[in-house]
Amino acid sequence: MTGMSSCIRILMGAAAGVAAIAVPLRPSCAQTLRGSPASVDLMYTTAHSRDLAFLQARGDIYDAAKDGELEMLSVTDDLDLERVAYPFVLPATKRFADSLAAAYHKGCGQRLIVTSGARPIDEQPPNASPKSVHPTGMAVDFHRPAEPCLTWLRKNLLALEDAHVIEATEEHHPPHFHVAVLHQSPEPHRAVLASATTGSGSSPKNVAAGDVAATQVSNHAKSSTASTSSGDDVTTYRVRAGDNLWTIAQRHNTTVERIEQLNGLHGSRLRVGQTLKLR
Repeated sequence: MTGMSSCIRILMGAAAGVAAIAVPLRPSCAQTLRGSPASVDLMYTTAHSRDLAFLQARGDIYDAAKDGELEMLSVTDDLDLERVAYPFVLPATKRFADSLAAAYHKGCGQRLIVTSGARPIDEQPPNASPKSVHPTGMAVDFHRPAEPCLTWLRKNLLALEDAHVIEATEEHHPPHFHVAVLHQSPEPHRAVLASATTGSGSSPKNVAAGDVAATQVSNHAKSSTASTSSGDDVTTYRVRAGDNLWTIAQRHNTTVERIEQLNGLHGSRLRVGQTLKLR
């Protein structure tokens, strides 16, 4: 009974001030992010209960985005994209990712990195579950960071899962966090994340000590990768591991076509250390 009571307390705190939110029931209070068949079933049945479409091909992803059913994840001061083929998710999932990224940035001094959004059935990896909700845009994958941000992310994802806001699994091949957003309303996850950013509840003590150093590293990385060449207005960018033309264009308010034109590129392949003209 003790474990169940703690789950109820978290849920009540998460939903404080929110009227009559229907919350999917989990078999037990989350203790790890290992995942289970019950967790997969919960995500799958939640998607069906919301009458979400399982998109078959890439054209379906783009059509859903054009119709406003999916929204595009954007590179911000809090969130980055890494090799994301389809940076589109459901509106509720985008709100969650943006809120988590803001709390993560405040708690760790780093940007949260998304590695996957919606993924059509035709392009599911061989090891994917046939019940995967990636084809609906309900799920988003996050890069697994190093410590101390790894501890922050694990603890806060567990708190959000215990509050029945998400279902989260820490995957190992490749290493990442798979998160499916169960709620369409943003209030519950904002309440849980608010406790993380104010230093109560889930935020580990050793993160605070690393805030300044992490921020300094982040700022140094930003300043060292983009510069203005002397004598003219041409801005250059040095390619880092994980970059692609789309994310570079998003960060620097330009377009993929413009970068390709300025640099005489005839394909999307980039080399680490390569210098690109941006303007």
